[in-house]
Amino acid sequence: MTKYFADVSSFQPDNLGFFQGLVNAGVSGIMIKTTQGSPDGDNYINPKSTAQAKNALAAGMNVGFYHYFLATSVTDAINEAKFFEQSVVNLGFGKDTPLCVDVEDPSLDTAHVASYVDTFISYLETQGYTNVFQYSMASWFNEGILNANKYPTWVANYGSSDCGARGNIVAWQYTSSWGGGSQDMSYDWGIFDKQPAKTEAATQPTVEPEKPKVENVIKLTEQTHPVDRLGIERPETYEVGSTWKSSDIVMINDEPHYQIATDIFVPLSKTEFKDFIIVKYTDDSPAPVFDSKGNWVQNASVSTGKSFKTAGFKVINDIMMAKIATNEFIPFEYTSGSKFE
Repeated sequence: MTKYFADVSSFQPDNLGFFQGLVNAGVSGIMIKTTQGSPDGDNYINPKSTAQAKNALAAGMNVGFYHYFLATSVTDAINEAKFFEQSVVNLGFGKDTPLCVDVEDPSLDTAHVASYVDTFISYLETQGYTNVFQYSMASWFNEGILNANKYPTWVANYGSSDCGARGNIVAWQYTSSWGGGSQDMSYDWGIFDKQPAKTEAATQPTVEPEKPKVENVIKLTEQTHPVDRLGIERPETYEVGSTWKSSDIVMINDEPHYQIATDIFVPLSKTEFKDFIIVKYTDDSPAPVFDSKGNWVQNASVSTGKSFKTAGFKVINDIMMAKIATNEFIPFEYTSGSKFE
């Protein structure tokens, strides 16, 4: 099956509907421009990159990033690479994220740009990034300005039945007017579906990773008197560090409580979960997340086994929810300690 990916910058939308439309059309990946130049030069960061990455993920897309290259020296190339890397770190993406250097600006010194690209890519690889590649038009590879054999290469060549270049070609941007508009589109031959290097271990039988398992175990962080369902304090005392199996989370005296026996509850604020939650939902789907007005928010990262720092809780639509982002809340029903199955 042919795989496609689009690329976007601040000229494209950043809303969820845009990315969902791409997915509905069979586009599974997205390359997002994050930076251009260096802090000493253009110092440009795509103002839409955060929302574009978030909503692309929410739509279920594979996400990578690219940097628009303007380096005029080796030192400048290193500064641009650091600038780009920091943007990826700030967005919360890891070392296996597809990262590309976009080499096409007419101001570039074509006699020396290849060495600057070497420096840029080398820096990222020494930082541990494992999926780094270059982009340019086919003519720059055919004229020897850049070497398509030296690095994985994403080549641009429009209006042709061929990508127009030979070498380590991992993607072909074949149009800039996909869908009748001004959207770039590319064939993916090894960016988002990159295969690991073949090793002896790779020939062994594949073992499916164990699915996340969430236990309803809570741990007390201070000495605690439990309460009954009416909020009346019970005489016994539970010690710091003691652990209990919870069967449900209920609201008592305007605070979430874990149920640890038939009519015995301990407040969330006295457990390790007062500052974070562990998602407990179905194996293959992200848990429902809502904004402060009760509107559903798509967030593909909120999946079973993932933990999130919390900033208190709020009752929304008569449901108590933990705050996991600026305006994102997850019902306690979908967290460790609940009776959700």
